[in-house]
Amino acid sequence: MSAAGGPWPRISIVTPSYNQAAYLESALCSVLEQGYPDLELFVLDGGSTDGSLEILKRLGDELNYWESVPDEGQSHAIEKGMSRATGVLVNWLNSDDLMLPGALFRVARAYLESRADVIVGEDLHFEVSPEEPVFRFRPLGYSFPACLRFWDGGFRYHQPCTFVTRALYQRVGGVDRTLHYVMDYDLYCRMLAIPGVKTEIIAEPLTAFRLHPSSKTRTKKREFLEEQARVSRRYWAQAGFDEGRELAGLRRYRSHCAAHRLAESVRRGDLLEAARCACEAASSPSGAMTAVLGAARRRRNPT
Repeated sequence: MSAAGGPWPRISIVTPSYNQAAYLESALCSVLEQGYPDLELFVLDGGSTDGSLEILKRLGDELNYWESVPDEGQSHAIEKGMSRATGVLVNWLNSDDLMLPGALFRVARAYLESRADVIVGEDLHFEVSPEEPVFRFRPLGYSFPACLRFWDGGFRYHQPCTFVTRALYQRVGGVDRTLHYVMDYDLYCRMLAIPGVKTEIIAEPLTAFRLHPSSKTRTKKREFLEEQARVSRRYWAQAGFDEGRELAGLRRYRSHCAAHRLAESVRRGDLLEAARCACEAASSPSGAMTAVLGAARRRRNPT
């Protein structure tokens, strides 16, 4: 599958997966069908029991490596895949996401023209089809220490459309396997903190991010936020931040997020979760009340 040599830099893609048979084949085919001449694709499955193994056996000859064994979670799977990578550029694509046609060629061209360490494109968020996106992500503020203040809107990142050089990935020590939700955010903070790291932005969608009811992004919003806050605080001293000022901003952001989760809970009719969110949003009562009233109106008048 991989053609050594030639003008194109080798790109290595790692796909971590666990019980995602409903989406796995589409994700892998979106990479394989790129037609990119120097590609490595590794699949690290955590011992799925839902039919994923049959998909991997069927596609096995087109993959550089795959396994289906119990692991310690997503970060561990990514770490194992990256340890096998030999590409100039690396990234991971989760098994419920998609790579858009021509993405790898656009990334390679951007790298050859810029020699950037980090190459970031746009990302389409979709529920049914990437041809009908519900949101278009555009990156912003890939710099240090701006990346630490994720709560102020100055840093917008998304992992599927962020490619990095393997040299930089290795220099910062790779993903932190103790993290379960924001291993990507932590990785980028460490990379961007290195003086002289160069970022290149591609103003085109490269990937498509699937929104579905069982995704961690939808079911673990509170956990995502708390882990991201802990990661950000790891680097405050390095950035010379005033802890009191940053904590105040972080508290306001937590309250704002809780107000939005409160609105979602009211809309779903989940009163227990709504009560919990209301307690978290207490430091921003006006925001919480606005969110709740809006959700109530939408529930009465769904159109």
